[in-house]
Amino acid sequence: MSETTIYMDTVTADEAAGALERVWWLLLLDGLFSLLIGFLVITWTHQSLTALAYFLGIWLVVVGILQLASGLMAIKVRWPHALMGLITLVAGVYTLANPHKTLHAIAWVLGWILLLWGIIEIVSAFFNKAMSHWWLGIIKGLVFFALGVWAIRHPGNALTVLVVVFGITCVFWGALELIAAFYARHAKKTLDEARAKAA
Repeated sequence: MSETTIYMDTVTADEAAGALERVWWLLLLDGLFSLLIGFLVITWTHQSLTALAYFLGIWLVVVGILQLASGLMAIKVRWPHALMGLITLVAGVYTLANPHKTLHAIAWVLGWILLLWGIIEIVSAFFNKAMSHWWLGIIKGLVFFALGVWAIRHPGNALTVLVVVFGITCVFWGALELIAAFYARHAKKTLDEARAKAA
């Protein structure tokens, strides 16, 4: 590896760390909100298709806005999140505007959003391997990809199952966003410590 390559890698890592420290609080909000929605959905005793549509729509809108904002604020390392944030926001608005769609349609919206997020998370993780928590994207991406495929192929006649899957998705998403927020807040410190150990 040439000196120029080493310099470019170092700058990229510094930029990524700085960008992540600017958006850690957005990741925190995303995580807390997702956990709240997840627990509400899982413990909701009066399950209905309309209620599920509203929960899903609200979650997609809020997550879409937060991911779009964090992506724009850290555009060099999170531009895929900005793109998916916009797509998620549009999907959320569509779901809220059409809350009486069939269970199959709700599963289709959830499935494709999770499928796309899974791909984005995996790709982003490999582009940000300089960060200590890059592996979170791999885990998140694989799980969401699998859940997305399941939702798309779902026969569309088991409301309870889809509610549980959506609730688990929110809880899992929220937990990983909280972990990511912690790493992002201390990204520069973690990077410096890694360099010190490698020196």
